[in-house]
Amino acid sequence: MAQPSKKNLIAHAALPLFLENGLKGSSIDMVVKASGVSKPTVYNHFPDKSYLVSYVVELWLSTQPAPAFRAKTLNGLTREFSRQWMNPEAVRLYGLLLGERGRAEAALATFLQQYDAIWRQCLSDRAEQQGLDAVALNHAASHTLFTLLSA
Repeated sequence: MAQPSKKNLIAHAALPLFLENGLKGSSIDMVVKASGVSKPTVYNHFPDKSYLVSYVVELWLSTQPAPAFRAKTLNGLTREFSRQWMNPEAVRLYGLLLGERGRAEAALATFLQQYDAIWRQCLSDRAEQQGLDAVALNHAASHTLFTLLSA
């Protein structure tokens, strides 16, 4: 089996640090220690922390399943999006990226375009297929996310 690239190794080590300590609270030295590579290796792949954060988000997105809603009722869709779309790690990423906007604008934009918008569109499509109010369902999703972020 092939070894993961050092770039991916660094990113996989950085994600839990960012989720636990925030972007400001996670130093490159912490990433070096967690990944087991040298500081020059980190900087060889990522000129600064914002590039690392963006790559971490891109790598995380690449591991996420495609959105798929199967429920036919409002309550069923609400349960599905709460379980699938707003899983604990995704909610932590929402919190991290929204909370530290100024430090990770590119990563936030990528996350919102390639995760949030896709899930919302899939939810809207399913709601319309079932004759449900897609706008109300998206408002419910936003409310659920806000509640989870506020907890």
